[in-house]
Amino acid sequence: MKTILLPTDFSDYSRNAISYALQLYKKEACHFQLLHVYKVRDYEESSRLTPKPAPGVLEKARERINIELKQLVEDLKNKSPNKDQGFGFTSANKPLVPAVREAILKYKADLVVIGTHGHTGDTEVVYGSNTVNLMEEIKRCPILAIPGHVQFHSLKEIVLAHGFKSELIPKDLNFLVQLSQNFDAPIRILHIMEEGGLNDRQKENREWILEHLREQQADHSFHSLEFLNIPLGIYAFTESRGSDLIAFINKKHSLLENLLFDPLYKNLAHFSKVPVLILHQPDEK
Repeated sequence: MKTILLPTDFSDYSRNAISYALQLYKKEACHFQLLHVYKVRDYEESSRLTPKPAPGVLEKARERINIELKQLVEDLKNKSPNKDQGFGFTSANKPLVPAVREAILKYKADLVVIGTHGHTGDTEVVYGSNTVNLMEEIKRCPILAIPGHVQFHSLKEIVLAHGFKSELIPKDLNFLVQLSQNFDAPIRILHIMEEGGLNDRQKENREWILEHLREQQADHSFHSLEFLNIPLGIYAFTESRGSDLIAFINKKHSLLENLLFDPLYKNLAHFSKVPVLILHQPDEK
C-alpha cells in the first residue's frame, strides 16, 4: 500500500493539492498522511534564536492544530471515492523541510504532494519558496507540485524533460513508468537542443532510456526542439499538446555545479500551467 504525504497549511492551494492526490489515487488502496508545520511566537523546536514560549503555550497550539487536522481528515474520509483508503495526520513545531524529511522516513512515504503558489499573488508566479525548498532538499522521495488552479481530470500524456547529459539507472524511472502504466498515459521524452545536436554520450544515454522503456512496455516517444531556451521550449511543447504532467529527474551535482546551476524548475515556474513531478536519484546507501 502506497503512502502519500500531504503537507498542508490549510490554504486553498494545499486543499486543492490534497484533492488532486485523492483523485490521482482514487482506484488504489493507499494511505494519506497529512502534515502541518507551525511556529508559536516565532519559536520552532530546538531554536536557539528565539526564547521558548511559556509553559503550556506550545501544548495549546498543538492541540488547536490537531483539532483542525482531525476535522480535515474527517472531511476527506467522507469525500474519498475509495473506502479502502486510510488517512492520518501529524503536526510539527519545526521548519517544513526537516519535518517533511522526518515524515518521509517515519511513514515510508512514496510521494509528497504539495500545492504551489507564490506569496505575491502574481498569476505568473507559480512556486513559493516552500515548494522550491522541498524540490531542492528532499532527495529520498518524488515531489509532485500542483499549481493552485489545476484540478485533476486524468493523465493522458506525461512529458519527461531530459537533456541526456547524465546516466540513469532503472530506479530513476520506476515511479514514472508505474504512473504511466496506471493511466495508460504515454511518456513523451522531450529534449531541447540549445547547442546543436546530441554528442555521443547523450546519444548513448538517450538509447538507454528508450530501450529501458521498451523493456518495461511503457508507451513512449522521443521529441526534440531547436532554437528555444529550455523553459520556453518545455512550455511551448506542453501547451501545444495539452500535456497533463511535466517530469524531471534531479541528479546529484558537485558543489561547483550547484553554485553554477540554476534549477530548471525555478525558471519553469513562470511558464508552467501543469503539475510538475521531481524525481530524485535514489541514494545508493
